[in-house]
Amino acid sequence: MENIFIRNISNTDIEDVNLLYNYYIRETAFTFDIKEKTLSEKKEWSKIFKKDSPYQCIVAYDNDILIGFASSRPFREKEAYKSSIETSVYISENYIGKGYGKLLMEDLFNKIDRCHLNRAYAFITEPNNASEKLHLLLGFKKIGVLNNVGKKFGKFWNVGIFEYFFE
Repeated sequence: MENIFIRNISNTDIEDVNLLYNYYIRETAFTFDIKEKTLSEKKEWSKIFKKDSPYQCIVAYDNDILIGFASSRPFREKEAYKSSIETSVYISENYIGKGYGKLLMEDLFNKIDRCHLNRAYAFITEPNNASEKLHLLLGFKKIGVLNNVGKKFGKFWNVGIFEYFFE
């Protein structure tokens, strides 16, 4: 882990992030996006992230190879939900299970710590043992399941709901 660096996303990262996300769209049910994102769509997506806000995106690199990214964004649109966020983490296939998801999520939570948040939510397509294990390790609790909520690759998928309490 000596050549690893973690930082807030910048415009120079968007192409790598988009390539990784599109892999997850094409190959997994871990995102319910069906159509791959264009670079311009991902640039628009990235505009929500601000360094001093609860909405951030953190990237990790091994030299110049993207390890993955973690992000926080609004949980829901209505104002009463502003104290809650939804989180996501995506790790490149060669780096899964090596602790990078934990590093990214801990860095993300450290950066948003001063934002006076109440809850974070993660929605995890089942089965996804690696992601479930990561979130439980981080202190999330599984609070429910949305049954057959999304259809991808010709089948319906359940999504586990995980909740994190900020102290």
